[in-house]
Amino acid sequence: MKFDSIKSRLVLMTLVCVVGMGVLVVSQHYFTQRLIGLHQQRDMLLRMGQDLLQMRRHEKDFLLRLETHYYNKFLEQSYEFKGRLTTLVPMFNEYQLPVADVESLSSSMEAYSDTFRQVVSLQERVGLTQSNGLRVRISEFENMLNKGQLAQNPQANALLTDVQLATRNFQISHEGEFAKEMNAKSERLIVEYGSMPLLEGTLVQYREALLQLVDAYTTYGLTHNEGLRGEFRQSAHNVEAQLKGVDAALQPMIEQQEAQVRIYSLSIAALTSIVLILVLIKSFATFHRAFVNFLTFFYRCKRQYQIIDTRKLGFAELKSLAELANEMVESKRDIETRLASVEAELASKKAS
Repeated sequence: MKFDSIKSRLVLMTLVCVVGMGVLVVSQHYFTQRLIGLHQQRDMLLRMGQDLLQMRRHEKDFLLRLETHYYNKFLEQSYEFKGRLTTLVPMFNEYQLPVADVESLSSSMEAYSDTFRQVVSLQERVGLTQSNGLRVRISEFENMLNKGQLAQNPQANALLTDVQLATRNFQISHEGEFAKEMNAKSERLIVEYGSMPLLEGTLVQYREALLQLVDAYTTYGLTHNEGLRGEFRQSAHNVEAQLKGVDAALQPMIEQQEAQVRIYSLSIAALTSIVLILVLIKSFATFHRAFVNFLTFFYRCKRQYQIIDTRKLGFAELKSLAELANEMVESKRDIETRLASVEAELASKKAS
């Protein structure tokens, strides 16, 4: 297609605009979809952070109230967290982000959940209430000893009271000195009164229950940073830190995509504008040259017969006008030639 007419130039400019706008719309849609996907993944990370906060809340509620439905809520929240975590792997593979960060986060969450499960199991072993676990067993032994032969011996009864008091203090404070006192005085009970009829087996079982209680609390952790308590707190902190790491890995990709959207949009707009400006300049120059030729033609036609050189006109429409003008000039010249010959013939007849 030759762009040698006004119509074709207008079609060209329209085509440039349509193509430029089409490419711009397609690129905007493509990058917008990618940005939407990235922001959805980041929103997923925010939801995972909320899941983790809820898990920590249920964890603390369970440790404070020792009610199993808080552990069930913890498990439900952990399943939601893991479900959301699995959706991150395809996105990280697509954008060539370090998948090891997601795998490490998954491992930390498994460690956190497993350690807290061990804590719950240990608490169930100790007894979630006074009527189950080691707590009820120790209470039963204490009731038996308080009503047995030791109650009739003031010194033995006082020693048993000291053991019970040390046991209560240890359960409340988890301090090692009460565990030592409980261990020493329960051993003394066996040494001094274990030979009494009907008490030897009971005292041994009572002391074994006390030792199991101390062992359970020691395994659980006598302080916040010891035992299972320290492990699951550290696991929770690891999950938080790695969740922030995954978010930090995702943020540069979002910024990069936003930068690409700006670059591509500006590039397409600039290229389209440059092409349009060039076409307009070329068209204006062609229009100007053609009109100058037409003005020159009409100016000279007043003095002499002159035709327009159609090769100097850029547009087909103007060339058609020039051909018609040339035919008009030729017709006028023919008419004037015939008129001159007729006048000469009439003048010669008058003279004769």
